[in-house]
Amino acid sequence: MDDPWEEINPAAARRSVPQLSSLEPATRIEFRNELTKCLALVAPVGMDEGAKADWLAAAWETTGHLPADLLQIGCAHARKVADHPAKIVPAIIAETNGLYRGRRDDGRRPARDPVPQIEARPCTPEEATAILDEFGLLNAVRRA
Repeated sequence: MDDPWEEINPAAARRSVPQLSSLEPATRIEFRNELTKCLALVAPVGMDEGAKADWLAAAWETTGHLPADLLQIGCAHARKVADHPAKIVPAIIAETNGLYRGRRDDGRRPARDPVPQIEARPCTPEEATAILDEFGLLNAVRRA
């Protein structure tokens, strides 16, 4: 291992950073890691493992399209606001809907033509005089 921290804490292994413009959905592992953190905070005592698995399956059906970075954003928000499992997925969707739509729409827009560049050059003394005269500054410059 190149990073000594990874030897001490294998969970700290570097992950690849998702492309911020990517629409590639989060992997099942990324999904599981994020959603189980949310569920752990609000799951009722009586919610057994089977019910949790059913909940995760339903959550996957609704949020499985989200890229990993947007899923992380949505889950971080849900952990702050949701106080019941039924509120987690709506909180994630509400937080990420605009971000996902914007990212999707950006991919559909045609590339813009580059802005034409004008030639950068200093103006001649005659051009400078004409500019000063146009804005009524020529006499002020002569007095100074």
